[in-house]
Amino acid sequence: MRTVLFGLVAPLALAAQVTLGNYSLSGTVVNSVTGAPVKGAEVNLVALSNLDAGPGAPPDQLGPMIAAASSGTGGEYLFSGLAAGQYSLQASKSGFVTDSAAAGYPESIALSASVSGHTIRLAPLGVLEGTVSSQYGEPLAGVFIGLFERGCVDGVRSVLPGRSATTNDRGQFRIWDLQPGTYYVQARRGAGSESLPVGYTAVHYTPWEGFRPVYFGGAHDMDSATPVTVAAGGQARADFDVAMEPVYKVRGALENFAPGEPAEFEWWEAASNAAAGGTIGEAVLDEKTGRFALDGVPSGRYTLRVTQGQRARGDAVLTVKDGDVNGVRVALVPALTVSGTVHSIGAGPQRAGSLPDMNLAAVAPCFVSLLTAGSVPAVGRLSAAPGQDGEFSIMGAFAGQYRLHVQCRSGYVVSAVSGGADLLSNPEIALEAGVQPAPIEITVKAGGGALRGTVQVSGAPAGTGVLLVPAFTPSAGPVTQLASRTAAPAGEVGFAFVNLAPGDYVAYAFSGIQLIEYRNPAFLNALRGGTSVRIEDGRGAAVTLRGLVK
Repeated sequence: MRTVLFGLVAPLALAAQVTLGNYSLSGTVVNSVTGAPVKGAEVNLVALSNLDAGPGAPPDQLGPMIAAASSGTGGEYLFSGLAAGQYSLQASKSGFVTDSAAAGYPESIALSASVSGHTIRLAPLGVLEGTVSSQYGEPLAGVFIGLFERGCVDGVRSVLPGRSATTNDRGQFRIWDLQPGTYYVQARRGAGSESLPVGYTAVHYTPWEGFRPVYFGGAHDMDSATPVTVAAGGQARADFDVAMEPVYKVRGALENFAPGEPAEFEWWEAASNAAAGGTIGEAVLDEKTGRFALDGVPSGRYTLRVTQGQRARGDAVLTVKDGDVNGVRVALVPALTVSGTVHSIGAGPQRAGSLPDMNLAAVAPCFVSLLTAGSVPAVGRLSAAPGQDGEFSIMGAFAGQYRLHVQCRSGYVVSAVSGGADLLSNPEIALEAGVQPAPIEITVKAGGGALRGTVQVSGAPAGTGVLLVPAFTPSAGPVTQLASRTAAPAGEVGFAFVNLAPGDYVAYAFSGIQLIEYRNPAFLNALRGGTSVRIEDGRGAAVTLRGLVK
């Protein structure tokens, strides 16, 4: 352990012993839209690997190293005393996003000599603004505006909620510091699901008009909505003219309610996706008795979901037709705890300075996650890290379909079983209300192989990356990696995988890698034109991909 100084860099502590060199890296940070220098940006440099180690060497010989600098008045930065190696370089500043990150590329530098004049581009963030008014031309205050994006989570097509705002007294909203991208904009009454400790004796105003959640463009479902594109440094607009209609009250009570504990109410049209359906009105809850009232609900068929923290949850389907609805009962069902153990095998390649015989759970912490697999998710992701004994517990899991996801640093999964089910071959887990699931036993082997390579495509588009599909079973399934801008010749971008299970793989290069549905068997079966590569434990491999899969 030692402390070093890199040019403009403040003292920093190295996480592992490294050999420093005589190389330097310097350049400027600029605004990607105007080209003007960006003063006061924080520039971070992370050493990833030893460039001279060669493709057959372990992937972490250089060891982790982090340095930071602040750009000067002309946007200039400097790092000195660097060894040859592969480095990750990134700048950040409030009001900007890394231009390479916005394009889907982390910045990567292969340093084999001093480099000067390297430009880091920061894209200014954008703004979305608009108004919400009724069919009568009246501005609507207090309307909730939510942004959604389409993407994939662990290879499954998903709706990703984002930033939000509320209209002012003039019906205006403004969301600033938005990353460049395409958004679906939804307007709905109220500020989402909420819990209000208000008794029935309190005065509560009940509106007589409201509107169904609506997307920009007038559609009530995302598939038919008009997307809005926010450019770097740009201003986009989304104006809404909503159709006001009579709204009603829904009254009921919660069964198995825990008095004094807040509850979260969500309700959406029965045919919609919960992730983007939107809360229809407002909830009022008596926290002593569990009685509730939903205000501002138009005629329609809805799914109502009530959750009390990680303790219990209940669903009910109700129909509102031209009048109030009374006597709704929602039974809250206790949450489940999913537990298990991560077992380690072997010591594997050791980082410099690490202890040779430590348990994998201590040397290379794992994260065990349950991701929702259904179209109406209960939660996005529930995770836990094993303790020193390798045991983990994931609390707050409700009945539904989930998918097991295990990620371990410096190791790869060789088996995952639960009650006789092989979760490595099929990671789907069905949790039933009131039924305690069998423990999950996960075995991880330290080490693994590495794969580095380049994608040789002229003008590689934003989001270019690599999908690596194992050609053996059982396996943890395909993995992806975004490509990186490197010091390689123009028309090339680089990529790297580590901790891969030994075996044969097929590599495919895609544009828009974030949207690849690699958990869809039909998608995988349709793939053609991949490049085969063999991975060996404790060694590295190299590959060049010369085209993108259409």
